[in-house]
Order: sequence, then structure tokens, then C-alpha cells
Amino acid sequence: MKKLFLLTIAFLSYSQAESQVLTGTLVDSGRKLLTTEETFTIPSIADGTVVVELAVNREGIVTGTKIIGEQSTIKSTPSRMKAENAAKKLTFTAGTRYAPFEHVRVKYTYKKTVN
Repeated sequence: MKKLFLLTIAFLSYSQAESQVLTGTLVDSGRKLLTTEETFTIPSIADGTVVVELAVNREGIVTGTKIIGEQSTIKSTPSRMKAENAAKKLTFTAGTRYAPFEHVRVKYTYKKTVN
């Protein structure tokens, strides 16, 4: 019973980490996020979200980013840049069987911090 509980906790924590990778051709082709230290949470003075669309090459490296304004609630340019800079550090599964460039949308959550 203890093993089942631990397995359930591990599964739930993994699925929560992956839930910030939303949609795109990269997800459809089965590529996985390899960056494990990414939390997708950014401390801020206000709560909100920013959705960033990424272009990823065959090596799994992010080559371009674009903010999706209609899906984002944060309007501050410096705050949006934080999400773009964090997104540029992500890496994904590499392989020659994938398209030369694939796209994926990633959501960053901004949490209000108390000083």
C-alpha cells in the first residue's frame, strides 16, 4: 500500500510539471521537455500568466520565442521578458526524425510575492 501511495504521488508531481507545456506540433510528435529544473513559476508583484510560443529545432534547442498576447494576463514588458528569457533556456528531445522546426506553447505563472 505504501508503494502505491508513493507511486501515485510521483505520478501526480510529474504530471503537474508537464502541464505547463500546452500544445503544438512538438507535443503532437511526442517530443518531451528535458529541462528538469524549470518550475514555470516566476515571482512577481502581481498574479497572472504569460503564454510563450517557441520554435524548436531538431537538436531540441529553442531558436525563437513569441508572446501570445490574447492568452496572457501580464501586460508589463519587463515581466513578459522574464518569461521569454526563461523559455529560451528550455531543451527538448532531439532527433533527425522530427521536422526541422516545430512549435510549442508554454505557460508561465506569475505568483505575487509578499515582501
